[in-house]
Amino acid sequence: MSRGPGLEASRPLAATAGPGRLWGWAFLLVVAALAMLGAWRLWHDGSVQRVEAAGVLRVGYALEAPYADLGPRGEVTGESPESARLIAAAAGLPPIEWVHTEVDKLISGLRARRFDVVASGLFITPERSRQVLFSDPSLCVRPGWLVRRDNPLRLGGRYEDMLDQHGFRIAVVQGSVEASRLASRGELLALPDAKSGQLAVLQGLAPALALSWPTVRLLAAEPSGRLLALPAHGDGPAPLAAALSSPGPCAPDADRVAFAFHPEDRALQARWNQAQAAWLGQAAHVQLLNRFGLGAEDLPHPSSAIRSD
Repeated sequence: MSRGPGLEASRPLAATAGPGRLWGWAFLLVVAALAMLGAWRLWHDGSVQRVEAAGVLRVGYALEAPYADLGPRGEVTGESPESARLIAAAAGLPPIEWVHTEVDKLISGLRARRFDVVASGLFITPERSRQVLFSDPSLCVRPGWLVRRDNPLRLGGRYEDMLDQHGFRIAVVQGSVEASRLASRGELLALPDAKSGQLAVLQGLAPALALSWPTVRLLAAEPSGRLLALPAHGDGPAPLAAALSSPGPCAPDADRVAFAFHPEDRALQARWNQAQAAWLGQAAHVQLLNRFGLGAEDLPHPSSAIRSD
């Protein structure tokens, strides 16, 4: 009896597929298996379990207000530590144990596993991204100058423009983004922290300190009347509307700030990102930012999320 069209059409796929199609299906299955294996490794690299077994989450910080500072009773505070407390609790991680270090030791200390997370207003750069894992950005901040109120060099524009015009000695914090960016442009006075930079400007050791705009604003507030904070770009601070409408993660003249993790701790980074996403931009978060002289205009655009894949 001859087969009808319906019988031919009802053959199982394996019976009708040629060798090429079978190889194609096999390839897709292998790709899917590798993707599942990668996802399993992401969520099961042992980093969360290690922290839970230790019973503490060790968080490294370096003093630079408003990102990290000490309160009146010596408690660790600032935008990054206070956010870290809330994010870690929401992520179900253990209580925090704080580990103080210098700015230029944050990356090396993290890689040496002196701490599990860095919560210190760390800027994302390509060089740092090759050494550590960053969370999704938590802030976008612009550069600034700290100068004496008489401002003899009339600073106020972009770092590069001012250095090209004047070629002066500039104070920077060791290990900072500013130190790295300006290293090839002139003589630098490298100092261990922001307070040392403030003192250097006051004493005339350098006419200016290059640091982030939120930091120099705080440094200029004390001692009152002697110092001046200036934005390090030509048009002044960008308005909120311009920052939020920017097609990139931050305004063109701003840097992204994030928490940092050991390069092998992808599960911990992923757990943190989930909790941070629920916190970022909420009313309570904006209120916390306001406590440290920051605001909604310093938040990244939603498109700025850095994924772990």
